Amino acid sequence: MSPSVRISEIGLYLRCPRLVYFQNLGSIAAPEDATRMLLRALMFSLSSQQSSQLSAVDLQSLLKENLALLEQELPLIYEIDSALVESACRDLQPEIESISQGLAGSLDLLLPCEVEVDLYSEKLGLSGRLDRLAHGGIPSIIRTGRAPESGIWKKDRIMLSGYALLLGEKEKWHVPFGLVEYARQGLIRRVEIHGTDRARALRIRDRIRLIKQGRLPDRPDDAPCKGCQAEEICRTRHSLASKFF
Repeated sequence: MSPSVRISEIGLYLRCPRLVYFQNLGSIAAPEDATRMLLRALMFSLSSQQSSQLSAVDLQSLLKENLALLEQELPLIYEIDSALVESACRDLQPEIESISQGLAGSLDLLLPCEVEVDLYSEKLGLSGRLDRLAHGGIPSIIRTGRAPESGIWKKDRIMLSGYALLLGEKEKWHVPFGLVEYARQGLIRRVEIHGTDRARALRIRDRIRLIKQGRLPDRPDDAPCKGCQAEEICRTRHSLASKFF
Protein backbone atom coordinates (compact mmCIF):
# COMPACT_ATOMS: atom_id res chain seq x y z
CA MET A 1 0.00 0.00 0.00
CA SER A 2 1.39 3.40 -1.00
CA PRO A 3 2.24 5.74 1.89
CA SER A 4 -0.12 8.61 2.63
CA VAL A 5 1.15 12.06 1.73
CA ARG A 6 0.52 15.14 3.84
CA ILE A 7 -0.36 18.42 2.18
CA SER A 8 2.50 20.02 4.13
CA GLU A 9 4.85 17.61 2.31
CA ILE A 10 3.55 18.94 -1.00
CA GLY A 11 4.57 22.42 0.16
CA LEU A 12 7.97 21.09 1.19
CA TYR A 13 8.40 19.39 -2.19
CA LEU A 14 7.63 22.61 -4.02
CA ARG A 15 10.35 24.33 -2.02
CA CYS A 16 12.81 21.54 -2.79
CA PRO A 17 12.09 17.81 -3.33
CA ARG A 18 15.18 16.84 -1.35
CA LEU A 19 13.67 18.37 1.80
CA VAL A 20 10.97 15.69 1.66
CA TYR A 21 13.68 13.02 1.41
CA PHE A 22 15.71 14.30 4.36
CA GLN A 23 12.64 14.95 6.50
CA ASN A 24 11.42 11.40 5.84
CA LEU A 25 14.79 10.08 7.02
CA GLY A 26 14.50 12.17 10.19
CA SER A 27 17.66 14.06 9.23
CA ILE A 28 16.04 17.48 9.56
CA ALA A 29 13.30 18.98 11.71
CA ALA A 30 11.07 21.97 11.13
CA PRO A 31 12.85 25.07 12.43
CA GLU A 32 11.31 27.08 15.26
CA ASP A 33 10.12 30.46 14.07
CA ALA A 34 8.47 32.54 16.79
CA THR A 35 7.18 35.20 14.38
CA ARG A 36 5.55 32.60 12.16
CA MET A 37 3.96 30.90 15.18
CA LEU A 38 2.66 34.22 16.52
CA LEU A 39 1.14 35.29 13.20
CA ARG A 40 -0.63 31.99 12.75
CA ALA A 41 -1.94 32.01 16.32
CA LEU A 42 -3.08 35.61 15.88
CA MET A 43 -5.12 34.65 12.80
CA PHE A 44 -6.56 31.63 14.61
CA SER A 45 -7.64 33.91 17.47
CA LEU A 46 -10.15 35.59 15.15
CA SER A 47 -12.23 32.40 15.11
CA SER A 48 -13.71 33.25 18.51
CA GLN A 49 -15.45 36.31 17.09
CA GLN A 50 -19.19 36.00 16.66
CA SER A 51 -19.40 38.85 14.16
CA SER A 52 -17.40 39.82 11.10
CA GLN A 53 -18.56 43.44 11.41
CA LEU A 54 -15.58 44.82 13.31
CA SER A 55 -14.11 48.22 12.55
CA ALA A 56 -10.37 48.54 11.95
CA VAL A 57 -10.06 50.26 15.35
CA ASP A 58 -11.90 47.48 17.17
CA LEU A 59 -9.91 44.85 15.32
CA GLN A 60 -6.65 46.57 16.18
CA SER A 61 -7.56 46.59 19.86
CA LEU A 62 -8.57 42.93 19.72
CA LEU A 63 -5.34 41.84 17.99
CA LYS A 64 -3.20 43.78 20.47
CA GLU A 65 -4.95 42.04 23.36
CA ASN A 66 -4.52 38.66 21.69
CA LEU A 67 -0.85 39.33 20.96
CA ALA A 68 -0.19 40.15 24.62
CA LEU A 69 -1.97 36.94 25.65
CA LEU A 70 -0.03 34.85 23.12
CA GLU A 71 3.25 36.25 24.42
CA GLN A 72 2.46 34.55 27.72
CA GLU A 73 0.87 31.36 26.38
CA LEU A 74 2.99 30.24 23.44
CA PRO A 75 6.07 29.30 25.49
CA LEU A 76 3.78 27.19 27.69
CA ILE A 77 2.18 25.43 24.74
CA TYR A 78 5.22 24.84 22.54
CA GLU A 79 8.88 24.09 23.20
CA ILE A 80 10.11 27.56 22.33
CA ASP A 81 12.23 30.03 24.27
CA SER A 82 10.11 32.76 25.84
CA ALA A 83 12.79 35.32 24.90
CA LEU A 84 12.25 34.49 21.21
CA VAL A 85 8.51 34.98 21.61
CA GLU A 86 8.99 38.30 23.43
CA SER A 87 11.31 39.53 20.69
CA ALA A 88 8.83 38.49 17.98
CA CYS A 89 6.01 40.28 19.81
CA ARG A 90 8.04 43.51 19.92
CA ASP A 91 8.67 43.23 16.19
CA LEU A 92 4.99 42.63 15.40
CA GLN A 93 3.44 45.30 17.61
CA PRO A 94 4.12 48.19 15.17
CA GLU A 95 2.50 46.16 12.37
CA ILE A 96 -0.79 45.45 14.14
CA GLU A 97 -2.41 48.66 12.86
CA SER A 98 -1.72 47.89 9.19
CA ILE A 99 -2.73 44.24 9.64
CA SER A 100 -6.03 45.38 11.19
CA GLN A 101 -6.73 47.81 8.37
CA GLY A 102 -6.13 45.09 5.82
CA LEU A 103 -8.32 42.51 7.55
CA ALA A 104 -11.23 44.77 8.52
CA GLY A 105 -12.93 44.63 5.13
CA SER A 106 -12.44 40.89 4.61
CA LEU A 107 -13.56 39.23 7.84
CA ASP A 108 -16.86 38.23 6.24
CA LEU A 109 -14.86 35.81 4.07
CA LEU A 110 -13.48 34.06 7.15
CA LEU A 111 -16.17 34.10 9.83
CA PRO A 112 -17.78 32.04 11.17
CA CYS A 113 -15.25 29.23 10.84
CA GLU A 114 -13.52 26.16 12.25
CA VAL A 115 -9.75 26.15 12.68
CA GLU A 116 -7.14 23.39 12.42
CA VAL A 117 -9.44 20.86 10.76
CA ASP A 118 -7.91 17.40 10.30
CA LEU A 119 -8.65 15.82 6.93
CA TYR A 120 -7.80 12.36 5.60
CA SER A 121 -8.67 10.32 2.54
CA GLU A 122 -7.50 6.74 2.05
CA LYS A 123 -8.85 6.89 -1.50
CA LEU A 124 -6.71 9.91 -2.40
CA GLY A 125 -3.74 8.92 -0.25
CA LEU A 126 -3.69 12.42 1.19
CA SER A 127 -4.05 13.96 4.63
CA GLY A 128 -3.51 17.31 6.26
CA ARG A 129 -4.56 19.84 8.84
CA LEU A 130 -6.44 22.68 7.19
CA ASP A 131 -5.79 26.04 8.85
CA ARG A 132 -9.35 27.30 8.50
CA LEU A 133 -12.66 25.99 7.20
CA ALA A 134 -14.59 29.16 6.45
CA HIS A 135 -18.37 29.34 6.25
CA GLY A 136 -19.81 27.59 3.22
CA GLY A 137 -17.16 24.87 3.48
CA ILE A 138 -14.42 26.99 1.94
CA PRO A 139 -10.78 26.00 2.65
CA SER A 140 -8.40 28.73 3.79
CA ILE A 141 -4.67 28.53 4.47
CA ILE A 142 -2.54 30.97 6.47
CA ARG A 143 0.77 32.21 5.12
CA THR A 144 3.25 34.31 7.09
CA GLY A 145 5.55 35.39 4.27
CA ARG A 146 5.06 38.28 1.90
CA ALA A 147 2.16 38.21 -0.54
CA PRO A 148 2.61 38.56 -4.31
CA GLU A 149 1.46 41.82 -5.88
CA SER A 150 -1.62 40.02 -7.16
CA GLY A 151 -3.07 36.54 -6.85
CA ILE A 152 -1.29 33.90 -4.81
CA TRP A 153 1.99 32.00 -5.04
CA LYS A 154 2.14 28.75 -7.04
CA LYS A 155 3.01 26.78 -3.90
CA ASP A 156 -0.06 28.15 -2.10
CA ARG A 157 -2.30 27.39 -5.09
CA ILE A 158 -1.26 23.74 -5.26
CA MET A 159 -1.48 23.19 -1.50
CA LEU A 160 -4.93 24.82 -1.47
CA SER A 161 -5.95 22.49 -4.29
CA GLY A 162 -4.84 19.51 -2.19
CA TYR A 163 -7.11 20.62 0.64
CA ALA A 164 -9.94 21.18 -1.86
CA LEU A 165 -9.52 17.58 -3.03
CA LEU A 166 -9.73 16.32 0.56
CA LEU A 167 -12.77 18.44 1.39
CA GLY A 168 -14.52 17.56 -1.84
CA GLU A 169 -14.00 13.84 -1.27
CA LYS A 170 -15.18 14.08 2.33
CA GLU A 171 -18.25 16.23 1.71
CA LYS A 172 -19.06 14.84 -1.76
CA TRP A 173 -19.03 18.18 -3.52
CA HIS A 174 -16.78 20.15 -5.85
CA VAL A 175 -14.96 22.91 -3.95
CA PRO A 176 -14.94 25.84 -6.41
CA PHE A 177 -12.56 28.24 -4.68
CA GLY A 178 -10.44 28.79 -1.62
CA LEU A 179 -8.74 31.52 0.40
CA VAL A 180 -5.16 32.38 1.25
CA GLU A 181 -4.55 34.59 4.29
CA TYR A 182 -1.32 36.55 4.01
CA ALA A 183 -1.21 37.35 7.70
CA ARG A 184 1.61 39.89 7.83
CA GLN A 185 -0.11 42.19 5.33
CA GLY A 186 -3.64 41.45 6.52
CA LEU A 187 -4.59 40.32 3.01
CA ILE A 188 -7.23 37.72 2.17
CA ARG A 189 -6.97 36.48 -1.41
CA ARG A 190 -9.86 34.52 -2.96
CA VAL A 191 -8.85 32.19 -5.77
CA GLU A 192 -10.62 29.76 -8.06
CA ILE A 193 -9.39 26.18 -7.92
CA HIS A 194 -9.02 24.66 -11.37
CA GLY A 195 -8.81 21.06 -12.50
CA THR A 196 -5.19 21.59 -13.56
CA ASP A 197 -4.34 22.64 -9.99
CA ARG A 198 -5.92 19.47 -8.58
CA ALA A 199 -4.07 17.36 -11.14
CA ARG A 200 -0.74 18.96 -10.19
CA ALA A 201 -1.34 18.22 -6.52
CA LEU A 202 -1.94 14.54 -7.34
CA ARG A 203 1.13 14.31 -9.59
CA ILE A 204 3.29 15.71 -6.80
CA ARG A 205 1.67 13.25 -4.38
CA ASP A 206 2.91 10.42 -6.63
CA ARG A 207 6.45 11.84 -6.73
CA ILE A 208 6.51 12.18 -2.95
CA ARG A 209 5.49 8.53 -2.61
CA LEU A 210 8.56 7.52 -4.60
CA ILE A 211 10.77 9.71 -2.40
CA LYS A 212 9.31 8.15 0.75
CA GLN A 213 10.15 4.73 -0.68
CA GLY A 214 13.81 5.75 -0.68
CA ARG A 215 14.43 7.48 -4.00
CA LEU A 216 16.73 10.50 -3.65
CA PRO A 217 15.41 13.19 -6.01
CA ASP A 218 17.57 15.52 -8.06
CA ARG A 219 18.27 18.93 -6.59
CA PRO A 220 16.56 21.62 -8.70
CA ASP A 221 18.77 24.29 -10.25
CA ASP A 222 16.75 26.98 -8.49
CA ALA A 223 16.70 25.27 -5.07
CA PRO A 224 16.91 27.79 -2.19
CA CYS A 225 20.09 26.26 -0.76
CA LYS A 226 21.39 29.30 1.11
CA GLY A 227 20.36 29.01 4.75
CA CYS A 228 18.58 25.68 4.17
CA GLN A 229 18.55 23.41 7.22
CA ALA A 230 19.52 20.47 4.98
CA GLU A 231 22.37 22.23 3.16
CA GLU A 232 25.20 20.32 4.82
CA ILE A 233 23.72 16.82 4.59
CA CYS A 234 22.53 17.49 1.04
CA ARG A 235 26.02 18.52 -0.04
CA THR A 236 27.47 15.41 1.62
CA ARG A 237 25.02 13.11 -0.18
CA HIS A 238 25.77 14.84 -3.50
CA SER A 239 29.53 14.35 -3.00
CA LEU A 240 29.10 10.67 -2.14
CA ALA A 241 26.91 10.08 -5.18
CA SER A 242 29.49 11.73 -7.43
CA LYS A 243 32.07 9.13 -6.38
CA PHE A 244 29.91 6.31 -7.67
CA PHE A 245 28.59 7.80 -10.91
